[in-house]
Amino acid sequence: MKPAPDRLLPGGLRLHAAFEHEGPAKTLVHHLKYRGVTLYAELVADILAERIPPIPLVPVPRALSRRLKYGVDPARVIAAALGERLRVPVFDVLIAPLHAPRRAGRDHSRSVRSFPTRSRLRFPVVVVDDVVTTGSTVSAAIEAIGLELVGAVAAANVVANVVRQGSNVVPAAPARSQDWMEFVNSSSSR
Repeated sequence: MKPAPDRLLPGGLRLHAAFEHEGPAKTLVHHLKYRGVTLYAELVADILAERIPPIPLVPVPRALSRRLKYGVDPARVIAAALGERLRVPVFDVLIAPLHAPRRAGRDHSRSVRSFPTRSRLRFPVVVVDDVVTTGSTVSAAIEAIGLELVGAVAAANVVANVVRQGSNVVPAAPARSQDWMEFVNSSSSR
């Protein structure tokens, strides 16, 4: 499996992916998504835990129809494994659509609708997805959360040419791990 280097998304967000979306890594993420083989999420979490900031995680939710059909929400599984390693919470802030046309292996030129949210965040998070192919789904998730609150993006796999590695883009300031702890502590004392 070919390790994926960090990339910069538009807006300067850093994308951390465990592997390039090819060969065995492509097969393993397919098994996670369509057969519920969650062991791949554990490997991805082991690799990403050293590369992302220790701040809360927000998974990009899978459409409800596919979650019911395949019995798994891959980004949620990856986020849960990663959250254990980083000792940070996972917040299900984004609301999954009931159904969305399948994008995997299909036409990626159509746009992705923004996600509704359950609540408004007040601290930085890492957005977690299973595969970043064009960046459209992750961009919709970032838009829903707010660019100013996303400290980074993490994914199991990334397509090699989804975003260019660029030195001319200034990355977002790294999120401080204590920001979310201060918020949780202040909320619990009310």
